[in-house]
Amino acid sequence: MMAFGKFPSFSAFIESFEAEQQRLADERERDLRTFEERVKARREERSIVEVDALIDKRDPDDTSGAKHYQLRIRILDVIHGDARVDADVQRNITERTDVFLAIRFGDREGVLKGIPGLDPGVKLRLKGEWIPREQANNHGGERVSVLHFTHHPIGFTCTPQKCFS
Repeated sequence: MMAFGKFPSFSAFIESFEAEQQRLADERERDLRTFEERVKARREERSIVEVDALIDKRDPDDTSGAKHYQLRIRILDVIHGDARVDADVQRNITERTDVFLAIRFGDREGVLKGIPGLDPGVKLRLKGEWIPREQANNHGGERVSVLHFTHHPIGFTCTPQKCFS
């Protein structure tokens, strides 16, 4: 029998190689399952809403680090709410106040390609995480409610022409 590197034979090498491939496949499956479980848990922790909105203003895109479109929107209607944030959503509708919308784009963690037509007056259908005004950071010097993660794996952004996730 002829040695094969550090293995006593070619068949011993193949057995070792196949065992390592199986171990790596099991590890990838476990990691994927863990990732899916983390995403599911994060979804359950988040206050997810689906709304119809109108773009009031487009702020300059944030291109420092992860790129984000930055918009000010007015909520027109709630398609699916979340009891944890319903009062804040309704306050924005009643008072006709703007909500800060951040849409990540340009990489696999957001919308991969750009979204054309994000101009004032355009109606959107959005699903994402709602952060009430009291918990949000200041945007443009004022504290406003925030809608973000309007992309995979949490939500989506739909223009009159197309949906993006």
